[in-house]
Amino acid sequence: MTTTVITPPDEGPVSLQEAKSYLRLGHDGEDALVSSLLASAVSVVEEAVGLSLVARTLRRSFNDWPRELLWQRDMRLRPGPITALLAVRVVDGSGDETLLAERFRLEDGRLNVSRGSGLPVIPEGGRAEIDFVSGFGAPADVPGDLKLAVQVVLEAAYTRRGEDVPSIPESAAAIVSARREVRL
Repeated sequence: MTTTVITPPDEGPVSLQEAKSYLRLGHDGEDALVSSLLASAVSVVEEAVGLSLVARTLRRSFNDWPRELLWQRDMRLRPGPITALLAVRVVDGSGDETLLAERFRLEDGRLNVSRGSGLPVIPEGGRAEIDFVSGFGAPADVPGDLKLAVQVVLEAAYTRRGEDVPSIPESAAAIVSARREVRL
């Protein structure tokens, strides 16, 4: 199973200006450093909570249908929150696609096989692909507590001048813990 970003977000959940304001920087001399650390802070928070903050289009590819989809007829798509199911297809070894979206529906972030529909065989050398939109939406739609967590991680990294921050700072740990997507 692989996840590929098809369409990345246009902007991050925290702008450079918001980051500089949080860090109380009144000059542009460290914009490159702050931008780099900000991108890292977003990645750290997204990984820790198991969520995409700003909307992006993702593709999950499988060589075999996941067990939970075979047995339970549904599976959680990650990272959440999932806002749209765009396509489901089987691609054979030569690259020919069979669209299957009518066999599936999205309910509460879970991909469900529609009643009366079966899963087609994935041919040898082929794969199944699921395209979906993950994230809260635009940067303005990202919950404030998650933006704050990004800023706290950014501040810890900035204070250490870009050295690796080994873990989520304690001041952001409660936010991350409360928002962490539980994986069963």
